[in-house]
Amino acid sequence: MRSIDGTKMLNLYDRATGIFNEIFDARLLTAALCALEGYCVLFTQRKFPMRWMVFVLFGMILLGFVTLTARMPGKAKVSFHKGMAGLWFAMHGMMVVSGLFYEDWLPESLPLLLCYPVIFSVFASRDDEKTFRSILRGLMFAVLPFLVWSYLTVPLTLHYPGYKGVFYDANGLSMCCIVMTTSALLLSYASFREKHGKAAIAYAAVGAWGAFTILATLSRSGLLAFAGVLVILTAAIIAGTARHPGRLMALLLVFVVIVGAAGFKITKDKMYEAAVEDYELAVYNHETYGNPITVPKPEDRHITMDDLTSDRWGIWMTILDNLTWNGHESSVIKEWVAKDGAGDRLFNAHNAFFGVLYNNGFIAGGLLIAYTIFAFVRAFRYYFMHRHTSPYAATPLAFCTVFILVGMFESVYAPFSAIGCAFLLVQAPLWRADLSLNTAEEA
Repeated sequence: MRSIDGTKMLNLYDRATGIFNEIFDARLLTAALCALEGYCVLFTQRKFPMRWMVFVLFGMILLGFVTLTARMPGKAKVSFHKGMAGLWFAMHGMMVVSGLFYEDWLPESLPLLLCYPVIFSVFASRDDEKTFRSILRGLMFAVLPFLVWSYLTVPLTLHYPGYKGVFYDANGLSMCCIVMTTSALLLSYASFREKHGKAAIAYAAVGAWGAFTILATLSRSGLLAFAGVLVILTAAIIAGTARHPGRLMALLLVFVVIVGAAGFKITKDKMYEAAVEDYELAVYNHETYGNPITVPKPEDRHITMDDLTSDRWGIWMTILDNLTWNGHESSVIKEWVAKDGAGDRLFNAHNAFFGVLYNNGFIAGGLLIAYTIFAFVRAFRYYFMHRHTSPYAATPLAFCTVFILVGMFESVYAPFSAIGCAFLLVQAPLWRADLSLNTAEEA
């Protein structure tokens, strides 16, 4: 078996933490995970007015509590897959190199390079079902209070520009709801398989509430990501366990059509509203200052790629035109702002993969793309190996899918972003050299 010995990392962790591993009870893992993800959601909700390194420091402290509550007594043999571990350390090693040139990237790259592999070694030494159950419950209960807070204090709206609740913007609420809803539906499915009917209904209700909120945000990236994860999970479950796949595939097709129609309607409404705003501004400038009207009427306007992607397309093309091997000092796409005449407006990449390509260099970005594809493939393999024995086997596949689909439109690859953290927490079983294991081999 080609592998890297992860047991040494686990033993080093045990020596460093010493007696603390005996003090912290493993039953606190769900609460620790809830606190970690809750902190990430709070950052999404408020966009903390603090330095990024301070935010990361608090996140690392919470990550330490997770490892302390997750580590179970006893020795375990942990073997890491060379490909997964190699891509990880090469990618984040390059991110650290970019941080030596541009210090703002060090707070993100160091915990990714050093801290999360410790989490992977600790989680890989545990039983997967218990770990996934704690992760999913922690993720769901971390977002749920913010959703309740939103509905209690901000009236629900079902029109453009979309419902954002107490969040900074509708996309932030949508991303957090995707995490909560995916977790709730996975817990519902697991409870159904375990014949816990009441729990399955309760989790399904939370999932339905989150799904409705995603639709109310009118976030196309959120709708696409949620639809994508449902389609992939449902198709995988049908292929792996269903007795009557034809009926379920028909329902899945209906769902795809409904979501597609909703996405088309949302896109059409957003494009028309933007066209009306542009035309009305041009008319105002014409009547007030005598400027010529160069903007077409809303009904005559042709939809471009920038329209479809809310200006993201221009940002992405600018990124590709300005790549360097070691990244850039700031995540603000200054080249695009200068070309587009956007003035003082600041923009990030609005794409997890383009973000790393621009911020940390094309080598780190290429390695992130390779790692994500590899993790997705191994998540599929993990699910099909364990689909009959574990109701939680689809968890890595679900959050790899969420990360990829949201990451196509939002910069979510960070150690403590709401979606990035959820994606990272489920990586441990994919790092095992032998995916057929449901827990690490006993030493």
